[in-house]
Amino acid sequence: MITISRIARKINRASFFHVIVQGINKENIFLEERNKNQYFKLLNKLCEKNNIKIIAYCIMDNHAHFLLHVNEIKDLSKAMHSINCLYARYYNYMKDGRKGYVFRDRYVSEPITSKRYFINCIKYIHMNPIKAGIVRKCEEYKYSSFNYYKQKNLNKELKENGYFSKSDFNDIINNVYTDYVFQDVDENIDYKVRQGISEFIKKEQTNLFKVFSNRESLIKLIKFLKDIKKIKYIQIRVVFDMTRGTMEGIAKKIRKDNK
Repeated sequence: MITISRIARKINRASFFHVIVQGINKENIFLEERNKNQYFKLLNKLCEKNNIKIIAYCIMDNHAHFLLHVNEIKDLSKAMHSINCLYARYYNYMKDGRKGYVFRDRYVSEPITSKRYFINCIKYIHMNPIKAGIVRKCEEYKYSSFNYYKQKNLNKELKENGYFSKSDFNDIINNVYTDYVFQDVDENIDYKVRQGISEFIKKEQTNLFKVFSNRESLIKLIKFLKDIKKIKYIQIRVVFDMTRGTMEGIAKKIRKDNK
């Protein structure tokens, strides 16, 4: 295991992640009210146990979205593994001894790397019931964090200022500060890189931490972003917060391997 120090620090430090879980074969694993309540109960319990803050959430019938703040990525992996295993046992029991997998994958997670993505992620999560045609207004949906935001008048802040006031936001997420240092990167490139990472992780059947903590996996990812997604080395370097020397070394190895 070869650690790339700058990237490892970035991935392991306090971070925001968009987490998605989905029923296997798009099965409605949260269809009943008691199902949604049980999953959210487990989410609250295990997140608190692993020092994870729930920023926003929405539990639909066959999938769920969460915006979470973690101190270390290993805490996220540990919590989500426990949540999904416990819920799978509960779900199978409630379905008269149903057996087999409950979730399509373990879970999907995307790191939040900019303020704009952070805000858009909250909007996207809350808009899920409207896009699905379940309700006409976000506040009509019971199983999301929208109404908690509305009570704090944060949606007005979001619309008018593009960001939340620190005092209100801290009150909601219990001292997770909004002055988190997001990277100042071009949003289109940031999105392309994130999409590329998601595709790579799915293709390789791996996870974010393994990729960013192993040099060979990292090189393979960068090669994928460069050759398949047509993203320039300098753009990858900025998004990954890498030094110029580190990227030049990786690019040199990729060129050598391509010969």
